[in-house]
Amino acid sequence: MNTAVYVVFIFSIVVVSVVTPLILSRQRLKFTWWDYASPFLGIPLWFILRAFNIGGSVSESNFIIEIFLVLIAAITVPWLRFFLTFGKARFFIYASFFLTLVPSAVTLCLRLAMPVLPE
Repeated sequence: MNTAVYVVFIFSIVVVSVVTPLILSRQRLKFTWWDYASPFLGIPLWFILRAFNIGGSVSESNFIIEIFLVLIAAITVPWLRFFLTFGKARFFIYASFFLTLVPSAVTLCLRLAMPVLPE
């Protein structure tokens, strides 16, 4: 399959899974554009890191595993923010900021730490 098809499929999964917690959280929390964009930044960052040869060489196995893990991080972050919004945590502002950076941090760590996998 073509890489563009994978990317469109992955973005559609992210959109479907991220819309629900964002809509439900808007009643209690004001969102910025960064909150909406952060789940989608991991995948383009992965392609940018690959283009600059940061991390190991990319096989098809690496692509599938790394993008899958970035996808899990991108889906998990809005749901964690949703549960923190309705909790009574004092550290919510700091946790929300940290959660915004998680998809990009996971992407960078995966590209630097993942060994080259065989096809």
